[in-house]
Amino acid sequence: MVFIKSIDLGLFDYFKKNNDVVEVEKRDIYGQTIVGSFLGSASGQVISKEQAIRVAAVWSCVRVLSETIASLPISLYEKDSSNRKTVKSDSPLNTLVGEQPSPLFNSFMFFERILVDLSMDGNFYAYIERNQGGLPVGLHPIKCDDVDVFISPKGRGVYYDVTDRDDSYPIKGIVQSIDMIHVKGLSFDGVVGKSPIETAAETLGIAIALDKHAGSFFKNGAAIGGILKHPGTLKPETAKRLRESWGTKYSGAENAGKTAILEEGMEFQARSIPNNQAQFLESRQYQIADICRIFRVPNHLVNDLSNATYSNIEAQQIDFVVHTITPWIKRIESELNSKLIPFNKRGKEYFKFNLTAILRGDSKARADYYRTLVNIGVMSPDEVRKLEDLNSVGGASEDYYMQSNMMPIDRLGEGTSREDLNKNIDKDEK
Repeated sequence: MVFIKSIDLGLFDYFKKNNDVVEVEKRDIYGQTIVGSFLGSASGQVISKEQAIRVAAVWSCVRVLSETIASLPISLYEKDSSNRKTVKSDSPLNTLVGEQPSPLFNSFMFFERILVDLSMDGNFYAYIERNQGGLPVGLHPIKCDDVDVFISPKGRGVYYDVTDRDDSYPIKGIVQSIDMIHVKGLSFDGVVGKSPIETAAETLGIAIALDKHAGSFFKNGAAIGGILKHPGTLKPETAKRLRESWGTKYSGAENAGKTAILEEGMEFQARSIPNNQAQFLESRQYQIADICRIFRVPNHLVNDLSNATYSNIEAQQIDFVVHTITPWIKRIESELNSKLIPFNKRGKEYFKFNLTAILRGDSKARADYYRTLVNIGVMSPDEVRKLEDLNSVGGASEDYYMQSNMMPIDRLGEGTSREDLNKNIDKDEK
């Protein structure tokens, strides 16, 4: 049995209402989603994170996810009693998360690292460094391989054991949940996320096998691969010399298409199956789509335009934001809100990504969208300027407007000017 007691310095009163002694029983270790050489696949390939990231489609999908979310602005918002939200631009938390989470990671690098770890390991960990008042002053990413996750009895919570092998972390040993950012991917137990690389080992094994086959095809010159038949009996050393001489002259991409000269009645019998008969190209094309399914990334974003058209790419982009990006940022926002926002301000303050930038569309569609929202009084001209990264004008540009050329159906035939409508409204009120 292990007993863990909260540090009685008042620091955690900032986040919790009490400092109870928590009895924790060490159970099975969760976490450490290490994909090592012990994992294989039916294709006969050993699957690891290092092997997987060498597959072009995997690299592209991870880049698309990580760079897209890292490019989104994130801000700390505050809601007043009327549910009106404003950005707390002067808050240290807004600066910490939105600009410089740690000395080694700016905001872009930090959120890029989150999605890289989630895409490869299914989990992201970052230690929360706090000052004496309990306020977060640093968010330090920790490798998934260096974190073990323990669950307390009856699901009362978790704690973390950090191994600092390179003396590169500001903390090592036991870390309580409130001091660890832990963003999880798809999880079966709610404690740790599943590694996409481990789960999709079979799919990635086939992709790696196809890549190796492609390299072998061009290296060995499959166009003339086969059997050399000699009418006589060759000594072992003669056969070895002949094989080496043949390989030197006719194997490899640089020797493809050369004409072979056979002597002493020798015959060449091709035994290779042409790649088109083995459906090699079709298999490689299918593996790209299969890998995109793992990460839920549209094919056109990894430069596979085989089934893309001008009309459906915009729809795919919206689908990507709704069904791929939104779940990821919801996971990140929820974890930041639960670990960084003080207990007495939860529900009033919250972090939120701005998705407007990747939903803008082309300039004409964007202009029509803004015009419609301004004309029905949903947005003010200054709010439109803000979304377009333009300075606000102030004054009347902060007001909301609505066109007056529409009227209730029961008033058809009456005066349509604003003065006439106001007179009719005054009559009705009297």
